[in-house]
Amino acid sequence: HTEANATQKKMAQALCDMGIDVIVGNHAHVPQPVELLTNTGDESKKTLCLYSTGNLLSNIRRGASYPAETEDGMLVQVTFVKYSDGTVLLENAKVTPTWVNRYEEAGKTFFRILAMDDESDWQENGDLSAEVLNFCRESYDRTMAIVGSGLETANQYYAQHQVEVEAKLEIA
Repeated sequence: HTEANATQKKMAQALCDMGIDVIVGNHAHVPQPVELLTNTGDESKKTLCLYSTGNLLSNIRRGASYPAETEDGMLVQVTFVKYSDGTVLLENAKVTPTWVNRYEEAGKTFFRILAMDDESDWQENGDLSAEVLNFCRESYDRTMAIVGSGLETANQYYAQHQVEVEAKLEIA
């Protein structure tokens, strides 16, 4: 399922309330949303939650039993900044959608993980056919439709929060 279930949300909120900064979930076999959670005991504390990063490497293929999202995944990069007074902030988060290209060659099955951080670079991942490039575009669009708005909301919050903290610390 491309949505987090009640159990995932309850566990994520519990971790947020414990003060965890970032949650990177897995095992759903499909990408799931990114959400910025608020600590119920201290509204000034937030947790970045990626409910599921999907499949980085998988033999699951779309078809009658599985949706196309089972071919999708993402790499996650989270950047922290530390100030001289010891304050540490989550500065931003980035996801790079991935697609599992499974193909046959000389009687063997190969798996190539295609990272889709910039479409102009997709061809450099190895002579991709028009069909495979189309699958990449579809995968990218599916993944960003699931995680894009939550990631954008989180990064807007982190940028504003950083400005506020730097003002308090009198950092120009």
